[in-house]
Amino acid sequence: MELINMQLISVVVVLISSSLCAAEAAFAGDIRVDLTHVDAGKELPKHELIRRAMRRSKARAAALSVVRNSGFYGRSAQQQAQQPGMPVRPSGDLEYVLDLAVGTPPQPISALLDTGSDLIWTQCDTCTACLRQPDPLFSPGMSSSYEPMRCTGQLCGDIVHHSCIRPDTCTYRYSYGDGTTTLGYYATERFTFTSSSGERQTMPLGFGCGTMNVGSLNNASGIIGFGRDQLSLVSQLSIQRFSYCLTPYASSKKSTLLFGSLADDGALYDDATGPVQTTPLLQSRQNPTFYYVAFTGVTVGARRLRIPASAFSLRPDGSGGVIIDSGTALTLFPAVVLAEVVRAFRSQLRLPFANGSSPDDGVCFAAPVTAGRLVSQVVVPRMVFHFQGADLDLPRHNYVLEDHRKGHLCILLADSGDDGTTIGNFVQQDMRVVYDLERETLSFAPVEC
Repeated sequence: MELINMQLISVVVVLISSSLCAAEAAFAGDIRVDLTHVDAGKELPKHELIRRAMRRSKARAAALSVVRNSGFYGRSAQQQAQQPGMPVRPSGDLEYVLDLAVGTPPQPISALLDTGSDLIWTQCDTCTACLRQPDPLFSPGMSSSYEPMRCTGQLCGDIVHHSCIRPDTCTYRYSYGDGTTTLGYYATERFTFTSSSGERQTMPLGFGCGTMNVGSLNNASGIIGFGRDQLSLVSQLSIQRFSYCLTPYASSKKSTLLFGSLADDGALYDDATGPVQTTPLLQSRQNPTFYYVAFTGVTVGARRLRIPASAFSLRPDGSGGVIIDSGTALTLFPAVVLAEVVRAFRSQLRLPFANGSSPDDGVCFAAPVTAGRLVSQVVVPRMVFHFQGADLDLPRHNYVLEDHRKGHLCILLADSGDDGTTIGNFVQQDMRVVYDLERETLSFAPVEC
């Protein structure tokens, strides 16, 4: 009898492993889905939309700093287990939501896109602690394809904080630096993505069925991790490339996300209004989730700032470096770099700092006002981000906010809180950004998203 049970266990393990491998084989072609900004439909003025995004950015900056400074990923599994309360991913308070469906028959959910984390998860109707969300809770009992993952499943072992109450059930805990935490059961389920053209793709994925959830989901139902580690959608489906095009916050048009093989690279840039530029993606053993880029410097006006390359370098211990992130609005520089950039803007603008500006306004200067409006559009120095092999000459609206009510002109930058840099989504708006994980490159070109 014991031998029969062991054989049955082996068969189940093989079937589950096969189903996850089949996800890769079943994923063919490309999927294009709409992304909705979390504040869409709230009919807020542009300055308030940006201010709300700034507040989220600063919370995410603090969370990213916790992750980058902890050296958590570089530790052994034993060392990680000795610190069970350590937050492990940036934040649940993100920027863009995509719609999909889970289960058989499909149950609709909305999930936050996060290029800075890996776990795919949603709240389940068995939750004893549930966060507010717009959709009905996912019901595993109503799905014929829901399958709890055994503790011997490969993905279960990839979750740092997992446990095995029973051999046939993997339980998990996954925490974000802002305090958002999900606990529940790790399982396999069929996920359905519907392209904006109406085409559907369904594939099995490992995911977390959250039963105790605290923190923030920003009115979504879960999170889809697009990071580089094993639990993410990118890794589970062996996606070679993905791309997004983010519309300005005040735009009525939706942003888009495209993922798959993207074999026809040229077609991605059919609507480009400028050159396609490419720079290497870098990897960190200590922080394997993040997309690091080879960033080399900043120009303000006609002058490239004298910032040493070491200020942006990724160090062997995982500190420093520059990541590109869809879930952070502001671009975040270390304090010494930010001070140099602000000094350059102040000397060229010849405007004083604004009195009484809120920390949520970015770096603000006082501009002349007549009849409640800025006298004219103030001439602002250009800003260029330099990468290895590429230069991103930013359009004005990607780094400047004019607040006519207060007479403030604000540069949309902030302090990262550590020695790392994060390139946020403001500077990526109206850009086609392509992550090529086969060639280990990041490409971008200006478009009207």
